[in-house]
Amino acid sequence: MSVKQLDELNVLLSETLNKLTQIPAEEPQTDELVSNLLVLVGERQLLLDVLVADANMTDVEYLQRQLDLTQEYTSKASVVMADRQALLHAGSKNKRQISVYKTIDSNR
Repeated sequence: MSVKQLDELNVLLSETLNKLTQIPAEEPQTDELVSNLLVLVGERQLLLDVLVADANMTDVEYLQRQLDLTQEYTSKASVVMADRQALLHAGSKNKRQISVYKTIDSNR
């Protein structure tokens, strides 16, 4: 495992999260970005596990930076997830309202 691999993965993960926070959830590209994000997070976790287990890794500042990045990624992902959940909730509410109107209209 190289630190370079982790650094490159961090760049990809940051770019993916930034794209997700910038584009509307309705964009078709969003599903692919979320899928990619899941893969990147899994790969990052594996690399971090190897890094932490490496007895030769003594760069405390680097490890602290990785922890800070993890917290930053978690925060950004939470915002993205909350936005998507709000949209899903609004969509469900709209569907229920349409259903009510259809029911009222069919009773006429």
